[in-house]
Amino acid sequence: MKDSELTSQSFELSADLGEVALDLLFKEGLLKDIPILGSFVKLATITKDIPNQIFLSKIQRFLRGIENLSEKEKENFLRNLDSKPEIKSKVGECLVLIINRLDDMEKTDILAQLFLKYVKSNIDLETFRRLASAIDIAFIEDIKGLIINPRDNQCLTNLVRSGLSAVSSSGVPAMSGFGDNVIYIGVRISELGNLFVELMNE
Repeated sequence: MKDSELTSQSFELSADLGEVALDLLFKEGLLKDIPILGSFVKLATITKDIPNQIFLSKIQRFLRGIENLSEKEKENFLRNLDSKPEIKSKVGECLVLIINRLDDMEKTDILAQLFLKYVKSNIDLETFRRLASAIDIAFIEDIKGLIINPRDNQCLTNLVRSGLSAVSSSGVPAMSGFGDNVIYIGVRISELGNLFVELMNE
């Protein structure tokens, strides 16, 4: 048997085993009752190309990140979703779009932790979506650095575009203006960034 054939068969076997594990997690887990997400996962399972396999790997990792929810927490969350069909649909859309875009598996773990906070009503859907969008935009090492040290100036500078930090009106003199005016430019952790660090360190 050629090496290429062996590699191909190994990949297919790995994918099939991954689908079995994913199917079990999905059927027994929380997300089976969220519309759109389930349909998207089934479609990705049928189409065995690399992008879809990567998406399924991220879904599997996400599911493992939220599997410790108690039955009561799941029931309360799903009951609340059932009473708000438009929110239920929005949750599914949000998860599919964000998980599909994530460029690092570690971001999937962070997203799962934030989703747990949403399920437990520690944050609302809008806040979860804002945080999820920030995670999508930011570089993973800057995110991890912020969690460890919220005052890390380099991380804060890099995270401005994500919204986890913001330009400050005070800081190191950057340039002279007209006359005696001096422009001060600095960075600080934003309100969203503070909330993110607090949630991740609970």
